[in-house]
Amino acid sequence: MKSTARMTLVFLLLALSLGVGSGLARAQTAEDFKRWKAEVAQYKVWLDERGVNGTRVWMRIDSTRRPHKLYVSEAFYEMPHNERIKFIEMWSRYLAGHPEKYALLDIYDAGTKKHIGEFGWGGYRLY
Repeated sequence: MKSTARMTLVFLLLALSLGVGSGLARAQTAEDFKRWKAEVAQYKVWLDERGVNGTRVWMRIDSTRRPHKLYVSEAFYEMPHNERIKFIEMWSRYLAGHPEKYALLDIYDAGTKKHIGEFGWGGYRLY
């Protein structure tokens, strides 16, 4: 009976140490947050260049509900496919506020207000 209790205690301590150790493996530092903030700020500049005052690829974003609604213009359709994906990923990362995370997006045509695509768990999809 003593050996069973001892083995249970050893098992629990081992499981606890593995769980705590994996959580401490990569602590976030103030430098990480500064770096992320700088990257997200670069996304904003890049997106503004393609916005209403730039090449007019996107017209507006409705972020009052989730998923966010991104309204794109005719210039979006003229972009090469890989540039469209990059554009949508940048918006998603900007809205998530983190360079390694994504926010869900519904993509709408600015002229017709029709739902034309989405960006989410399954990636980028244009209907």
